[in-house]
Amino acid sequence: MHYSLKTRLIIVLSLSLIALVSGVSIALERAFDRSLTSQLNERLKTQLFMLLTAAEEEAPGQLYLPEVVREGVFNQIDSGSYAFVYGGGTNEIWRSFSAVDLNLNLAETLPTGEFLFDKADINSQTFYRLRYAVIWESEDGTENYYQFTLLHEAQLLNAVVNDFRFTLLSGLAFVLVAMLIIQLLALRWGLSPLNLIAKDLKFIEAGRQQTLSKDYPAELQPLTRNLNLLIDAERAQREKYRNTLSNLAHSLKTPLAVMKGVTDQLNNSNELRTQSQGSETLAQQIERMDEIIKYQLSRAVSGAQGHMLASVNVKIGIEKIISALEKVYQSKCIDFHFACDEQARFYGDEGDFMEIMGNLLDNACKWTSSKVEVEVTYQTTKDAYSLMLKVSDNGPGIKPSMYQDILSRGQRLDEKTEGQGIGLSVVSELVHQYDGSITISESDDNGATFTCYFDFKRL
Repeated sequence: MHYSLKTRLIIVLSLSLIALVSGVSIALERAFDRSLTSQLNERLKTQLFMLLTAAEEEAPGQLYLPEVVREGVFNQIDSGSYAFVYGGGTNEIWRSFSAVDLNLNLAETLPTGEFLFDKADINSQTFYRLRYAVIWESEDGTENYYQFTLLHEAQLLNAVVNDFRFTLLSGLAFVLVAMLIIQLLALRWGLSPLNLIAKDLKFIEAGRQQTLSKDYPAELQPLTRNLNLLIDAERAQREKYRNTLSNLAHSLKTPLAVMKGVTDQLNNSNELRTQSQGSETLAQQIERMDEIIKYQLSRAVSGAQGHMLASVNVKIGIEKIISALEKVYQSKCIDFHFACDEQARFYGDEGDFMEIMGNLLDNACKWTSSKVEVEVTYQTTKDAYSLMLKVSDNGPGIKPSMYQDILSRGQRLDEKTEGQGIGLSVVSELVHQYDGSITISESDDNGATFTCYFDFKRL
């Protein structure tokens, strides 16, 4: 699957933004959780120190704490914070008022003087737990072991984390959407020069401008410069082609003028009738050659644009040719059948198109018995335009062994038929100049069918 440049950038940047936002969300949530846990640890230590401050021995081995302590969370039932004090063994000395309905025995032997903070599952419930063991020296010099244990329900901390997660995700989602919108706007602005290039190429294709003339960013200037060089090179090549034709036409004009002068002298003399007929025939041939050269000369200096720069309406062009041939071959009463799409276009020089169709139709009119059919098929795709030109007649047809020969310059099937044998070879040369193809086959009426196919790439 081929994705456009814009689509590729959108996919890559969108996935990058989503990955970045997700990573930031996870990192911030974990950092917040660690911060809360650390704060809870410090708070539990502070509460434990307050309990130690409030505790006193009434007698050796008998530690006393008031029922109501200064830390209010220990004085509320189901507050989520609980405190326990144990003596040696499993003897519970005191528990906070908040833990009166809890059935817990947390007595254990611990190393003294160390704060032990962890997360524990007790009776299918998760708590954060701080434990601290001390050796209390009594007035009589005896030492007694006491264990202080503080519990904090984990769900209370989880609720704070969940609230933070919701707020964080909502904020990051808004940031993500805003960044995606900014990304789309930035891509549209950043890729706009490419759209301008495409627009300029469309104008060049339509013949509305000659080169890419917009002010493009520095990164695209090598591309536009090379495209302009390509267009200029093609224009120069066509100019050279026109100059060559012009030189050829001018070179032939002089001998034609001399031949016309000789013909005029023959017509004005009192020679035999056969000489008069011969001179008349010669005059006809010279007149035909003169018309061909005039056409080539006008085509050479017409300044028509190349196939990258202009297009021709196929239907209008063929109708002009048919209209002219109906007059030339009026005596044959040829029945023309023409089918063409209104939108069909030939992307090339108008003179080239007229010469291709003119030669094909003129050849068909020479050989047909009564009918000439012209069929034009035109299709457009995303990347190209395809054009098929088909000319058929109901004449004597062509032997398959002669198909290639008649497309060669100077080859003729019948020396008695008028012509120089270059028309079809010119058609073949022009078709191949446009990277097209030409084929010959038998028509439905046993005549000949010439088919030209062109595939014009979009700019």
